[in-house]
Amino acid sequence: MKSHEHERAMELIMRRGTEELAAANLGWLDSHLATCAACNDYAASFAESGRLLRAMAITASPALVATTQARLRARALHLQEQRSRMVLIAISFCLGALSSAFSAWLWWRFGGWVAERLGLSPAIVEPGIMLFLVLPALVIAGLMLAFPHHALEERWLAALGSEREGGHQ
Repeated sequence: MKSHEHERAMELIMRRGTEELAAANLGWLDSHLATCAACNDYAASFAESGRLLRAMAITASPALVATTQARLRARALHLQEQRSRMVLIAISFCLGALSSAFSAWLWWRFGGWVAERLGLSPAIVEPGIMLFLVLPALVIAGLMLAFPHHALEERWLAALGSEREGGHQ
């Protein structure tokens, strides 16, 4: 017999009790086990060890159970906190987008009013208003490009991280 047939037989023996095997594989395995004593002994030993493992009662200590329960509760609270934060972030994003759109519209109208009062061309005032609205984002983007990102994280994020959401550390 070739060694790859024995390897295939051992793999099918291990998978036979836990997975649904194709009829062709089961037929091949049964015929192989009928002709190969080594694989037949392996199948018998494998089945016997499975029976012994199922017959043995395994119990966890009360400390292990308590620790596992505490970790599960902590993980559940962490996931619940993440979900509630995501909802708050989504609400904040929507409110920010709405207020930004509304304030951009107001500034645009204000720019038209200023252009009309001062007799300026709207082609000059309206782009100036848009630059005024976009300027903070451009300055922040320039600062982030000018400084390495770890320098920003050390100073600003350390200050932001010193207080957790929902309470003090």
